[in-house]
Amino acid sequence: MASVYQKRGRGTWYLRVKGAAGRWADIASAAKTKTEARRLAADLERKAERQRLGLEPLPTDCTLTLGQLVEWWLRERCPAASYDREESRLRKNVISMSVGGVPVRHLTAARVEDHLHELEKAGAAPASVNHVRAKLRTVFFKAKKAGLWVGVNPITETESRRVPKRVHPTLRLEEIPQVLAHVPESWRAFTATAIYAGLRKGELCGLRKCDVDIDAGLITVRCSYDRETTKGGHADVIPIAPALVPYLQVAIDASPSDLVFPWPDGSRRSPECDPEKVLRRALARAGLVERYEHSCRRCKSRGRPYIEKQQDADVRRCPMCGAKLWPKAIPRPMRFHDLRHTAATLMLRAGVDAHRVQRILRHASVTTTTGTYGHLAVDDLRDAVARIGPKNPAPFADSLLTKTPRPLPAPQHPENLPSENRIFQSEPRGDRTHDPRLKRPVL
Repeated sequence: MASVYQKRGRGTWYLRVKGAAGRWADIASAAKTKTEARRLAADLERKAERQRLGLEPLPTDCTLTLGQLVEWWLRERCPAASYDREESRLRKNVISMSVGGVPVRHLTAARVEDHLHELEKAGAAPASVNHVRAKLRTVFFKAKKAGLWVGVNPITETESRRVPKRVHPTLRLEEIPQVLAHVPESWRAFTATAIYAGLRKGELCGLRKCDVDIDAGLITVRCSYDRETTKGGHADVIPIAPALVPYLQVAIDASPSDLVFPWPDGSRRSPECDPEKVLRRALARAGLVERYEHSCRRCKSRGRPYIEKQQDADVRRCPMCGAKLWPKAIPRPMRFHDLRHTAATLMLRAGVDAHRVQRILRHASVTTTTGTYGHLAVDDLRDAVARIGPKNPAPFADSLLTKTPRPLPAPQHPENLPSENRIFQSEPRGDRTHDPRLKRPVL
């Protein structure tokens, strides 16, 4: 049983309690009276008992700060393929900030929540905040497995941010040949495989000739860049679309190495390669743009830039100096990964069931396929909207379109307008609710 005592000549009250490990310990307290010291000792005794029964976590002896714990995870537990990305993210958003110097034994969910709010105020997107939160949760989980942390994970009690769902642009079926015709030859088969097979950028860079069986019409997706596994962590076999066969055959014949899409010297394309820039240029040359910006170079050189935003590239003149405006195409804001979205959307639009599309794209859940990748265009919803009413407009609707509007009455002069008193005098006696201004609205 816990007890309290004072040493001779000292006013400090000491608590003698048995810890969770069964060892007695003498703890100096800040209690001013014996009653207060007994209450603290009883609280510690109950806490130790709950810890022995597994109802509360044991106290941790970890002396690391949050930044040091994150650096340990990067050094010892972070996957090699993700190291550069995660090191940059965590150093910017955790290690170099004030929260990185907080000892982990003093870190609470409220402190982490305040830090996440600071990131939001600094302009971080909800998805970026969720990434930081998820990595910190992983850091504590791995530290607990390694014995560096004992206790409740403080990140699990923080709030996950709601990420707004965006509809990414995709290509229509008739736009694919237009885009591929303007893609450089060194990137054409690479881009076509992303569209017709739905492969990711890393899977295209790591695709080997032995993984492509044109005779059987199969592609084995097993690598991503130089890693022997894909994002999903497993190999899959998918069929080759007939439209993709000539592109693959040309790429295999032209490749000087065992890779299907290497650099001209036969080496593997790295994660730093930028097929998105190639795609944007092809979209601009194909005329698949959002707008054209017509700028005057003469006025720009004089420090008075003039720009017009138009939907065409017709020749225009500067109203300031009369010089010809130079049009610049602003392509659709498509990412290279949106070609994978295009593959899913075209298959769903063609009537392919979602479960088969899921297997082709190799998703773990069909909700990922239908929710993230199934961007149905407005044209796909026209039939649903057309079922609301008759196919042909009703006679009354036609009359609304053909009926000539009645001319507005001529304005009256103020002296000819009836006064408000005359209006009320002309009303029948009784309730004044005849005045439309005083009537109760019909709900």
